[in-house]
Amino acid sequence: MKNTLFLRKPLYLIILTAAISTLLVALFFGTSKLEKEFGEKMVDISTSDIISISNNSARSIQNLLDKHNDYISDILMDEALQKNIEKNLEVLLTENIKYAYVLYKDEKNLFRFLVDASKEDKAFVNQKFDVANPQWLELYKKKKPILIKQFFLKELSITYLIPIIQNNEVKLVMAIDFAVKKVKEISSMIDLVKKAILFIIIIIAIFLLILIIQTIKYYLVKKSSFIDKLTNLYNRNFLQESQSFINLNEYIIAAVDIDYFKKINDTYGHDAGDKVLKQVAQTILNCTRKKEDIVVRYGGEEFLVLVRTKRDDQVKSLNVLERIIETMRVEKFSISDKDQIDVTVSIGVNLSPDKSRKFSEAFKLADIALYNAKNKGRDRIEIYSDDKSTNETYMTINDIREAIDENRVTCYYQKIVDTKTQEVTHYEALLRIISKDGAVMLPHMILPVVKGTFISRNITKEVMRICYEKLVENPNIKINMNLNPQDIMNESILNILKEYGKDTTISNRLGLEVIESEEIVNYEQSKKNLLELKELGYKIFIDDFGSGYSNFIYLTEIQSDYIKIDGNIIKKIMYDEISYLVVKNIVNFAKEANIKIVAEYVSNEDIYYRIKVLGIDYSQGYLFSVPSKDL
Repeated sequence: MKNTLFLRKPLYLIILTAAISTLLVALFFGTSKLEKEFGEKMVDISTSDIISISNNSARSIQNLLDKHNDYISDILMDEALQKNIEKNLEVLLTENIKYAYVLYKDEKNLFRFLVDASKEDKAFVNQKFDVANPQWLELYKKKKPILIKQFFLKELSITYLIPIIQNNEVKLVMAIDFAVKKVKEISSMIDLVKKAILFIIIIIAIFLLILIIQTIKYYLVKKSSFIDKLTNLYNRNFLQESQSFINLNEYIIAAVDIDYFKKINDTYGHDAGDKVLKQVAQTILNCTRKKEDIVVRYGGEEFLVLVRTKRDDQVKSLNVLERIIETMRVEKFSISDKDQIDVTVSIGVNLSPDKSRKFSEAFKLADIALYNAKNKGRDRIEIYSDDKSTNETYMTINDIREAIDENRVTCYYQKIVDTKTQEVTHYEALLRIISKDGAVMLPHMILPVVKGTFISRNITKEVMRICYEKLVENPNIKINMNLNPQDIMNESILNILKEYGKDTTISNRLGLEVIESEEIVNYEQSKKNLLELKELGYKIFIDDFGSGYSNFIYLTEIQSDYIKIDGNIIKKIMYDEISYLVVKNIVNFAKEANIKIVAEYVSNEDIYYRIKVLGIDYSQGYLFSVPSKDL
């Protein structure tokens, strides 16, 4: 039997639950509000005539007193006046109105009786009257009649206060106390409504309880249908159900496939294949971030990984995928109690799924990249790119990846000289890639494309290898290489440098130029890593210093050996006074901190003379050499 709309669409259950909850609250408060409205209506009906008569009586008393200079004293002294006021009050007494009296406040602010027309519990003149309700005192401020209501179980008790004013000051208070029994028909109707609402609330509560139980059962069944029984990962059912809700701006999509899985099944049997599948699934799960990434067994030996990302910073997301492939390379996978095998995976990545109209199209691009990874030998990450044209400004990611694989990454070298003697002291290794047609691609054509990806770190590793080999070949030279903030934090790069550092003849001649920028997000860890490298003998150069960030404390904390002043400042010191002052202040600071200085972009004799006068230690630029493949 087909599921109902509510069971097929749990969202409707949630909406219905919210609506019922709102209705229950509305009914609950509506009952009290209804009774209050009835009570207020009853007060209006019951008091309208009494208030009118009481106001007339108050006006009569006011007219009696208008001839007197002091209302309180004259009433106390004139018994006849008291009798006249009492007669005015007596006309108010009825079956419901049992008390009518006039009060005043003495010098101690105590209320006392002047006249009491009540038939029961009649007070004598100057008898104290205790007031508990603060509204009595408000009468003196407002100078207008006040109605005080008190609801009891069977009746409504009302006190009506009327100010008697002399010279714009409340002198006396005329008070009428009366009680109104609740109308039997109204009370019966309210009770009936309350019982009806209570009955409805009970029925709705039972119905709501049933809905909640059914919803819980539904989700338990639904969840089990979303989980792959072998691997305990999400399955394709989950993907089909949820893909319309996946925000493609928040993820990159990776298709992961076990290399040569059919051979595992054919060689060791399907039971061994199932064991491998479960272990691979757990490995992928362990490499992803629990609350951010989604892992799905898409089918057979293929997995889908949705890696949460930020479009302006994909480093962490790509780290997840690189962690998967590197972990797979070192893990051993059991096929029996005794035997283990090596297993690798291929990964295809779509870095921009938001460019696709729907999820299935975005996933297809990741699948195409996976296909390319398999064709190129497996055990690799391939990033999808639809740029097949020759780009005069930038290389594509695939072009760069192929250049790495085909050893077309190289370095050109530029001299750094002693400013005083112009003798060569160091060389800076500058990245170049030789394209397939033999063109030399410069860093600005390469680095923006791979920024934030694992390919950027692979390029760094290639440059490290090239510099190491040059230092081994030429024991009398020193070479600087560039590291970006992500390189400083990358464990594999640090491990390579530590391995090189075991030979001090290498570390003492390999300078590390670090871009001093706001991209160093983990300041403490980067500082720790750089200090460890210094202990191995590496010299730390802060590159492009003064280009916009310039944290002087950072220089001293990492104990940098050299500052390379940004070339964009150096080339303007001949005509821009601010640039000259910036350089001068950097030089003064560096000398105090015992840090050597290198000036970049020294392109002519005039600039060279100016930096020489400033006392800059080393110079680099076209005046001394252009970057060359040969040292």
